[in-house]
Order: sequence, then C-alpha cells, then structure tokens
Amino acid sequence: MLRRAHEPAHAPAPRRGIRSTRSLTVIGIAVVTVTAATLVPVFAGDDNGLTLHPVADTTITQVPQDGDNSVKTTLASCPALCDNNPHGRRDATLQFAVDKLPVNATKVKATLRVYAWHDVAARILARALPGDLSVASSPAQLATAGSVEALDGVRKGYNEFDVSASVQRNGTYTFALSQENVNTRVYWASRENSKDNLHPELVLSYETQGRPTAPATALPPPTTAPATTPPTTKPAPTKTTDAPASPTTKPPAATTAPAPPSGWKLVWNDEFNGGSVDKSKWNLRDGEGRDIDMGCNVDNPKNTFVGGGNLTLRALRENSSCSSQNRQYTQSYLDTIGKASWKYGRFEMRAKSPNKPETSKGLWPAFWLRPDDGGNGEIDVTELPGGQDWYDKSTAAIFWDYTPVKQDTRIDLPAGGYPADGFHTYTTEWDATALKWYIDGKLVWTRDRSTTPWYDKAFTKPYNIRLNFQVGGWLGDPDGSTHFPADFLVDYVRVYQR
Repeated sequence: MLRRAHEPAHAPAPRRGIRSTRSLTVIGIAVVTVTAATLVPVFAGDDNGLTLHPVADTTITQVPQDGDNSVKTTLASCPALCDNNPHGRRDATLQFAVDKLPVNATKVKATLRVYAWHDVAARILARALPGDLSVASSPAQLATAGSVEALDGVRKGYNEFDVSASVQRNGTYTFALSQENVNTRVYWASRENSKDNLHPELVLSYETQGRPTAPATALPPPTTAPATTPPTTKPAPTKTTDAPASPTTKPPAATTAPAPPSGWKLVWNDEFNGGSVDKSKWNLRDGEGRDIDMGCNVDNPKNTFVGGGNLTLRALRENSSCSSQNRQYTQSYLDTIGKASWKYGRFEMRAKSPNKPETSKGLWPAFWLRPDDGGNGEIDVTELPGGQDWYDKSTAAIFWDYTPVKQDTRIDLPAGGYPADGFHTYTTEWDATALKWYIDGKLVWTRDRSTTPWYDKAFTKPYNIRLNFQVGGWLGDPDGSTHFPADFLVDYVRVYQR
C-alpha cells in the first residue's frame, strides 16, 4: 500500500492553526499469526461487539382504540386484563435484522436490552420468533415461540433478556415482551424515541476460529414489516432519466439518488453489490497511525466490509498498535492511489452518516480527493463530523496548502433533516473553470477563479479518491457519550466525465 508523508487530513474547523499532517514513522513491524479463538465481548456498547438497533417496532394490541403504534415513541406491555379492560392485552414487539455476523462465528451470545421508565414488580417474558413483526401479531402466534426468557421484575433503565438460544446466525428476528401480571401497562422506550441512548438494542458476541472473516451478505430489507419508511432500490449507474426528488420539509430515511445531468458519462464506479471490498479498485490502509487523530487505520473485516449493497466503514473503541504507538480506536481508510485518478469530473457518493447530536462527538467520516503528485490541493466533496456543533451539516472545502490556505463552508441539507437520517448524495463537479457542490441533486456551493485566486495552481492535475472514517482530531475527541461501534454506510461511489 502506498503511503504519502505529509498527507493532509480533512478538517472543516473554521479556525485553527497549522494543519500538521505527518504520518507517524513506522519503527518496527511485527507479524503475528493468530490461531486461537477470538472472543468478542457481549457487553452493550463494547468495542468489538455487534450492537444492533431495531429496524421496526410496535405494540401489538387487542385494543382498537390504541390505533397505529408503529410510529410512537413508547412501547407497552400488559396482561389480558389491563387497566380494567378484560380484552386489553398488549405486547411490545421489536424486529432486528442480524446481517453482520461473520460466517465463522460460533458460540453466539445475544442479549436483548430494552429501556423501561419505572420500577414495576411485573413478570415479563421475552419471546423470540424468526421473521418480521407479522409473526407476532396474535397471542396464538406468540405461543409458538421457541424460547422464552423471563424477568421477575422490571427496573427503571435497561432490562436485559438472554435470547441466545434463538439467535445463532444472520436472519430477521422479532422479539415480543409479554407481561404476565400487574394489570396495568409497563412502558418501554422505542426506536422512535428522541434520545438515542434509550433506544432498544440487540447486543451480540461470538467466537471465531482464526482471524475473523467478513460478515455474510446482508439481508434484503423486509417487505412486510410496518416500518415508518419503505426501503428504496439502488438505481442503475447508467440511468439518466430520473430527476431529483422534490424537496420536502424533511427527507425520507432513504432518498432517491439523483441522476447526473445530460452529457456526463460514467467512467468509474463501485456499487458495493458484492461480498467484499474490491481490491482492484481500492487500497485499504493497514497499521497506520497519523498525528491528526486518535485511531489506527486497519485492514480488518471488522472495520471494513461489504454486504446488502453497502460498504460499511466501522469505527471501534479498541486498543490497537500502529506506527509504534498504542491507539484507543480502530478505523477505516480507503483510497485509489495507484489504481485510478482523474483530471476533472463529477464525483458522487450516496451515504448515511452515523452522527447524531448526542452520541457522535469525535466521529468524522469523509469523501475527498488529493492530487496524485502529493503536492498542494485538496477537494472535500463532503465531511460529516459529529457532535452537537457539526452533526446536522455537510462541510465542503478546498485547500491550497496547510498553513492554512483554504476555503470551506458548512451546509444544511437542502430539504431539511441531517446526514444521519438516511442516505443522501454528495457530489462535486470539477472542470477547468469551476468546482460545484451538490447535495441530493441541488447546487449548494461554487468556487472558481473569481473566488479562488489559486484555482489554476491547485486544480489542473489528476486527483485520486479518499474515503475514510476518522476518530478524533481538531473537532474534538470521543467522550463517554460517543456510541461505538459506529457505522458509516456507503451505497455507491461514482465518477463521471464529459
């Protein structure tokens, strides 16, 4: 893998000093062959575990007056006799898509964690069924559940249920919390709650023999679950007839990718439809520590994998040794150095950020370009840093050098919302006269010779692509509220030229 000294990172901070970007010198390299079983911890939020959130949840109710519960922020459970209603049974149901277990995972331990608002002396049964929410739509269906985990009392906070007997491989699973006594409702936080730290979780741990392998291909989105936003189909890369979606007050969880304007021809792309990273297109940096962040760039299937039509760049809180230092985090960094570069073109990514206001400080995904000659110049198609001050905007930037000479701006999404509420497209068009940035098909920023005196010095040579997920840096480091694992999902990367 080619590495460049003095390689710039990408920081949208409006005020900072010299942009120091030296990669730390590698003093020694040790090759260790791992043959023992690898244990991945089970604890919620732990660094190497798989912490999943529901793709759908609802309260299955026998009370017509409850209406549609699929978009409410609270789930409920109650026995058949509930609040003096002899036909008042309610079951809190949650659907998870388990799609990232490695194919060689064994001894899988699965823990369902659901937040309750009060201490209640109620006995709760957690029932597990394979399939989407429709498999738990009646008491008769719930009675067929293969395993039951019981708690004899509910406590305020997270309540944990061992559902390992039902979750040993990738698949779609529905869990129902059924209440046996105390004839009044127990309320649970749902996936729609405004506070991310209260959302339900399915936490997995497992062992692997030898080096962990890539996850099995992700499952397609369920077709019958009453999710609040329907899945979308990835458009063909050569499709040119669809117009951008009309703006709304807030975009849906998955926006339709806009087609390029007439005259652009697709010259390079990765749709991430296979089962692994295409090494003919991408370099994956490994064992690299830089003095601009806190993470270690690693080539590890835990951190970078393809499945379900997406590339996942995952940041983990785990100890790692790289560039002669011990680091607290591992992260992913891909580039096309030596494989592909372009002078001018339209560079587009469709992606979903992991960054939400209360759980993303220190997380920093980005899609950017650097010149092949390693000299001056940088084009940031988008930077999506986390934290309260940054999570809701996309940063566009250009650099001449790092002393600093730069121009940048922070941009609200044109139709409202923020980069983590679903997939959005981020595009930069670059030619001899101007650079233009688009979000979801709408022009949001332009740089040219009139705004940038050094335009011809920086942007008249071939550039390669960088796609990475950085932890820490000028915009702040993670703290106790930062959620790990954190996933930056990329639907595609495409390059067009005229």
